[in-house]
Amino acid sequence: MALLLEDSANLAIAAVVVLMLLLSKQRKQDSLLLLLGLSIALGFEYLMVQLNFLGFKSNPYPIWFVLLWSALLLTVNTSMQFLTRLPWYLSVVVCAMFAPASYWAGARFEVITIAQPLWLFWLVYGLSWALMFNCIIFVNKKIATYFLLGDQSKQ
Repeated sequence: MALLLEDSANLAIAAVVVLMLLLSKQRKQDSLLLLLGLSIALGFEYLMVQLNFLGFKSNPYPIWFVLLWSALLLTVNTSMQFLTRLPWYLSVVVCAMFAPASYWAGARFEVITIAQPLWLFWLVYGLSWALMFNCIIFVNKKIATYFLLGDQSKQ
């Protein structure tokens, strides 16, 4: 939806993000992950734009991209939970191999510009993205521990 409609999809993507949060079985954890993870992810993406690894039609990135990141973060404890169960180095490999593909798809839809040769982008951006996302996974595990400890102290 984001790649096809770009800014025209903002309302629909925002509605999906709100729905994901409302239906979350771990709403407090997901809310905190959304806040902290979005800060990490958008800081990383800003740096990548500044380093000319990618570009967008609006600077530094459009609202639909922020909303897309929000939706992705809300899948960490559900459909992407398998990544949290892998040893960190395998999670890095999986992310480094597959995450750049979504950006390449965005470039094919002409909503993202990849300003480097594709092999260099895949190598550098993929590895950087993988390390950044694994930091988010680490933060999520700390958040889960925090809420688990808080629930145990109430008993």
